[in-house]
Amino acid sequence: MISLTAWSTLLPAQKKSKKPNVIFILADDMGFADLSCYGNMQIRTPHLDQMAAEGFKAGSFVVPAPTCSPARASFLTGKYPIRVGIPYALGPGNKHGLNDTYFSIAKMFKRENYQTMMIGKWHLGDRSDTKPTGHGFDHYYGMMYSHDYKYPFVKTDTTLAIFEDNKRVIEKPDFTKLMDHYTDKAKEFISEASKKDQPFFLYLPYPMPHAPVGTTDQWNGKSDAGKYGDVIEHIDGCVGQILTLLRQLDIDENTLVMFSSDNGPWNEMPERMFGENIVQPWDHGSVGPLRGGKANTYEGGHRVPFIARWPGHIPAAQYSLQSLVMFDMMPTLADVIGFPGNQLPRDLDGVNNWPVISGKSKGGDRTIYYLNAGGKYEAVRKGDWKLRIAKVKDAEVQLFNLKSDISERHNVANRYPGKVEELTALLKHQEETGY
Repeated sequence: MISLTAWSTLLPAQKKSKKPNVIFILADDMGFADLSCYGNMQIRTPHLDQMAAEGFKAGSFVVPAPTCSPARASFLTGKYPIRVGIPYALGPGNKHGLNDTYFSIAKMFKRENYQTMMIGKWHLGDRSDTKPTGHGFDHYYGMMYSHDYKYPFVKTDTTLAIFEDNKRVIEKPDFTKLMDHYTDKAKEFISEASKKDQPFFLYLPYPMPHAPVGTTDQWNGKSDAGKYGDVIEHIDGCVGQILTLLRQLDIDENTLVMFSSDNGPWNEMPERMFGENIVQPWDHGSVGPLRGGKANTYEGGHRVPFIARWPGHIPAAQYSLQSLVMFDMMPTLADVIGFPGNQLPRDLDGVNNWPVISGKSKGGDRTIYYLNAGGKYEAVRKGDWKLRIAKVKDAEVQLFNLKSDISERHNVANRYPGKVEELTALLKHQEETGY
C-alpha cells in the first residue's frame, strides 16, 4: 500500500513554490483623479478599475518630490531624492544623475535571481555612470528623457532617441506611438521571460500623459474628456493588454502588478510649452478635491493613484488612507520576494507597507514624512497635520488638517501655534540632517 506521503509526491498539482513576478507600471504626470476608479466621470478606465476591484487602491499614496526625476530616484533607491543627488528634474548633460554606486530596487531583484528589464522613460541622467543597465537592469529599452525635449518646447533635439541598452536604435520617434511600442516590447519580454525557470521584474515607466499629449487613431476621440482623456484611456488599454497576456500565459496568479504615477498633473505649464499651437493649457489631468499640481508641495502635486493586484495574495476591493510613499516600494517588495531585510541599506527612508497592501494590517509604520520641491524641503506631514513653508520671499506658514480639509483651503496656523512650532522643528531638523 502506498502511503499518503508517497501519493502526495505523485500528484500533478505538486509544484515547487516560485517567487512572484513583479511588474511596476508608472504613468507620467497623471492626476490623482484621472481614473474612473478615482472618481473621474468623463474618462473610462475599465482595466485599471478592475485591478482596483480585484486588489488594493490607495487614497494617500505620495511621491516625496513632485517632479519626474526625483520621484523616479526615490522609487529606485528607497530614499529621499535629495539624498541621492537628484534635487530636481534633470535636463540633458546635467551634472546630476543617479550614480550607479547606489543600491537599487533592480539590484535587489538581481540578488534574488530575477530577470530584470526596464522599458520606457529613464530621466535620471545621461552620463556613463547613470545609465539604467548600471542599476541592475539586464536590459533597457526606451528614451533617456521626456518626449518634449525637442523644438519648440526645448531648444534641442539631440536627446530624442530610443535606446536599446546603451545604443541609439530609433532617432526622433513619433511620440504618439510610444505607448503601443513600449507595450509591445513589454509583452515580448513577459512572453520570453515566462518560458524560463526564473522570475522576472519589469519596470515600465510610460511617457504619457506628460505633455505634449497625443495618441493613435484607435484612441482619438474615444473619451469624453478631449485629447487628454483619450491618452488616459489609451494607457488603460495598454495595461489591459498586459493583464490579458498574464492570463493567457497562466502566470496571472504568480504576478504582482502595481500601477502609479511619478507626480501630479502639469496644470501650470510654462510658456515654452505653448509654441506652435501643439499643446493647449487644458492638456493636463485632474486633482479632484486636491489643491495644486506638478512642481508644488500641495497635495495635488504629490498625491497620485496607486493600485496593486495579485490574485490570492491581495484581497479584492482593498482601500486604505494609510500614508504610503514612493520610496516604500523597495522594502515593501523586499518582503514580497523574500529579500532579507538585513541586506537592505540601513539608511533607507522607506518602510515595508506590504501588510497594508495585502490587507493584513489597517495601519502602517509611518507617522511622518517630508515633501520637497526644487531641491528644498518645503512641507512635513505628521498624522492628519501638514505644515507647508514654500521657499519664496516672505513665505507664508501654512498649516492644514488633511482629515477635515483635504483641499488645503483653510490655513489654521494662527489657531494652532503649538502644532506649528512642533512641525516647524521637525522640518528644520530634516533640512539640517536629511541630505
